[in-house]
Amino acid sequence: MTAHQRTLIAAAGVLVSGLLLAGCAADEPAPTPTPTVTATSAALEPGLTDVTDTPGSGEGLEGALSDTTTDSCARADDSWAVAGTVTNSTDADASYRIYVSLLNAANDTRALVQVDVDALAAGETTDWSTDIPVAEDGLSCILRVERYAA
Repeated sequence: MTAHQRTLIAAAGVLVSGLLLAGCAADEPAPTPTPTVTATSAALEPGLTDVTDTPGSGEGLEGALSDTTTDSCARADDSWAVAGTVTNSTDADASYRIYVSLLNAANDTRALVQVDVDALAAGETTDWSTDIPVAEDGLSCILRVERYAA
């Protein structure tokens, strides 16, 4: 095969490739992706949200997770019973917003409930509790605690 024949074959290959690509681009619209729903996301119903105040929205809030304990977090029939104590660690009266989240193993929030503790005297301890109507097994209780001047 001569150099001239190799050049003609290469040129023909480039020409055919160019025509194929031009034909595809000009005649066919771009493909549109089709969303798919997995069995897990289709079966997962929205979680419960029962809050009066958006977490982090209050003026003068301080994080106070260390002021709070969770004494119990257990499913009882079709709800979760969550209870604990809160101790005002400051030198002044304080109010607390305790946000209880129930999370599944994938860290999806299945519930978010607000518990308010009003005007707790300096150094005072009190109990708090809530029942969350979520009938799922295997959830974890996670707290967010905000402290405000009373």
